[in-house]
Amino acid sequence: MEANMNRGMTEATGGSHMQEELDSLKDGFMKLRNDVADLFNHAFGFGRSGAEMARDYGTDTMESLKQRFSDMRSRGEEQMHSLEHKVQEKPLASAVIAFGVGFVLAKMMGHRR
Repeated sequence: MEANMNRGMTEATGGSHMQEELDSLKDGFMKLRNDVADLFNHAFGFGRSGAEMARDYGTDTMESLKQRFSDMRSRGEEQMHSLEHKVQEKPLASAVIAFGVGFVLAKMMGHRR
């Protein structure tokens, strides 16, 4: 009978120890699951922030290009107005210069035999 009592205590103690082990494993798995979830959240967060940075860089670059194009167009228009003004002031000289430049270009591009 004493043997049965000791055996019961051992089983109870063993069962308690087993439950503690199971609880410890559960806690370990919960921590692991949380760590993996945090890792994925950080990884996706970095991916999103990288995409946002790329989009912002693309937007900034596009705005810069638009501004440069606008500046170049404005300068081109100013040069055209200046040239028109000069031609209006001296039409004969402008015609002679245009004829001379055209003649030189025609000779340079002409076929040689």
